[in-house]
Amino acid sequence: YGFSAADIANICNEACILSVRKDLDTIDQELLEEAVDNVLLGPEKKTFRLSDEERETVAFHEAGHTVVAYLSEHTTYPIKVSIMPRGKSALGFSQREMPENKLMTKDEFLDDMCVLLGGRIAEELFCGQITTGASDDIQKLTDRAYQYVSYYGMDPEFNTFYYNLEQNNRYSNDLRKDIDTAVQNLINVCYQRTTEILKNNENFVRRIKEELIENDTLNKEDLINIFSES
Repeated sequence: YGFSAADIANICNEACILSVRKDLDTIDQELLEEAVDNVLLGPEKKTFRLSDEERETVAFHEAGHTVVAYLSEHTTYPIKVSIMPRGKSALGFSQREMPENKLMTKDEFLDDMCVLLGGRIAEELFCGQITTGASDDIQKLTDRAYQYVSYYGMDPEFNTFYYNLEQNNRYSNDLRKDIDTAVQNLINVCYQRTTEILKNNENFVRRIKEELIENDTLNKEDLINIFSES
């Protein structure tokens, strides 16, 4: 997970609290995973329930993230997906393995952007409308697209050029416009790629959605079983 020492201490403390609440003498793997989720995402809001229509939308959204993550070559595999509301605002979440490498390649950067788009595009394709649920994904996507173009020199038109948004008075209006256009073009490319993945794998999206509606949360083993089906 890439936790710091302080994160690990918080998780251990949370696991101890959960064991006391559940009157357990030991802390097993399941309890530890629950502690990790509580620390990362906040505790489950079991008394807060979505409507049936909202649950289906969130299930499709999270299924979209999960399918794109699993089928993209240059990103890590999904290990958990849930439509159980948590914390202050999370109505669901999809979680992936932490990458082992410290550097990120261009292909990995692009695939991660596609994963961020997976939820929004799944809503468009399978719900017939879009919701506010993708707002955080869109913010992250936009930030990463600007990083790709103007920080990391990955765009062929701006190779080895660094653009600092906080010092934009150093740059011409034409340059800023060109960067905005490059960012939009990049997002459009990722959008088309993600749409193709989800359209070609609708069976996986719908299967994960159905399992989430029934069980709220799917773990790594559940996902492996689904993706191993023909």
